[in-house]
Amino acid sequence: MSELTKLAKALDFCVQAHRGQFRDGEAAVPYACHPVEVMLTLRHQAGVTDEEHLCAALLHDTVEDTEVTLLDIRKEFGERVAEIVGEVTRDEPERPEGMDKHEHWMMKTGLFLEEIRGMSWEARMIKLSDRLSNIRESEMTRSGYKLERYRMQTVWILQEIPGETHPGLWDAIAAVIGQDAASVALAPRYPES
Repeated sequence: MSELTKLAKALDFCVQAHRGQFRDGEAAVPYACHPVEVMLTLRHQAGVTDEEHLCAALLHDTVEDTEVTLLDIRKEFGERVAEIVGEVTRDEPERPEGMDKHEHWMMKTGLFLEEIRGMSWEARMIKLSDRLSNIRESEMTRSGYKLERYRMQTVWILQEIPGETHPGLWDAIAAVIGQDAASVALAPRYPES
């Protein structure tokens, strides 16, 4: 199978998997536009040309948000694509009884940051592209406490992923939330228990 065919197949797979899903906000934007944006950011802003890496970017939310499994990804796109998708797939823990919503969000954020620490370079690049897409969208669709909380989580992510991973993506994310390298470094870190 040619590389182009593999990427085209991943695009079709992504659109089919996310059929009927929409992004948050007033406009009914098909959800598949998000993974396409992540892949295009990885390609055009970060300069990634590796087809399997780009396929993983297109498929990054399929296991987390649809009925697709990592086994499906492995069968259709191979071991490497499945490994990268597996790294960026979050397993959301249910809220324990007696835990309030904020405590649960903090617990999930801590687990998320721990996952990031163990990610490969490829997965971190997808995570940066994903966060850039999501923070841009959040700036338009969230407000108040939810937006501030998402910005705070974004700072913690930037503290975990070194700017050297990709300075352009890292700086673009920081700029969306009105930060720079110095302010991110000086910001309060995630409170480890």
